[in-house]
Amino acid sequence: MKNIKICLLIGALLCGCAAPTPEKPEKSEDKTTQKQEINLEKNVKGLELDKLYMEVKTKGNDFLKGITYDKKVVKEVLVDTSNVNYEKEGTYEIVYTIVPVDSKMEPVEKKVQIEVVSPEKAEELKKEGHDVITNETVNEDKKQEEAEKKEEESKGEEQNPSVENPSNESTGNAASGSNSGTSSTGNATGNNAVSKPSTGSNNQGTQKPSTPSHTHNWVQQYTTVHHPEKGHNEQYVIKEAWTESVPIYETVTRDICSACGADITDLDVGAHMYNHMINGENGGYYSDVREVQTGTNTINHPAEYGTRYVVDQAAYDEQVPAGFKCSCGATK
Repeated sequence: MKNIKICLLIGALLCGCAAPTPEKPEKSEDKTTQKQEINLEKNVKGLELDKLYMEVKTKGNDFLKGITYDKKVVKEVLVDTSNVNYEKEGTYEIVYTIVPVDSKMEPVEKKVQIEVVSPEKAEELKKEGHDVITNETVNEDKKQEEAEKKEEESKGEEQNPSVENPSNESTGNAASGSNSGTSSTGNATGNNAVSKPSTGSNNQGTQKPSTPSHTHNWVQQYTTVHHPEKGHNEQYVIKEAWTESVPIYETVTRDICSACGADITDLDVGAHMYNHMINGENGGYYSDVREVQTGTNTINHPAEYGTRYVVDQAAYDEQVPAGFKCSCGATK
């Protein structure tokens, strides 16, 4: 009986009484792995203005001055000012191109208007609180840039430690060794110490500090191209065409009535005389030589023209891009 109970207990354990397998939880989407778009323009400072003012005939301005950016996101910022005519008042457009570090991203353009104004209007804008680019401000920026460059160079020279005589330094190291006071110390201060300087902290002091890397600040350069005046000759009407009628005269002998003075050459002379006679008037006539119009000569006068020069385009100077130049003297 005891054996039967043991068998029943073992069978119950073998009939699927094992603990159920827990279900695997569903994987939740990690929303933090979604790639966020980078706004390149927000990573650039100095491009907040949408309009600039410049006095006419101002040259050499650095349109990249004051523009900084996060070099982890933005590779470089370029500027295109080829549409600006510095010699003529008007509103033009400057295009800044923000180039990303990630080559898979598209560059972003920032368009800024620039108004080239007269000296009088430039003064008015200054009084209103606007910043106006002039030759004076450009020269001041250049002087400041040169001063900063000289200051940076002087700081670099101050950071370079003076190099001591390596033979003396080696001699001092050898004399401070563990064998000082013995005859071997004198040998250590000889030629071997000079040819093989000690490798300690003193050796590191003679190394020049690494020069900080220079970042080129490319400034657009321009050359002045003069365009001569363009025009053409054209005719204009001085006097319109007109027609003239000139009478034609001939010298002829005519019969003239003595009573009334009428020309009776082509009339019935007898009848004309009779009418005067019955009225108790003189019935005679006489011959007279006269200039008589016998026709008309028509003359057509053509129009009269003159020639004058007409200006199609006035002469002007154009600022043409001529590459880029950095304050260090490099060009591209």
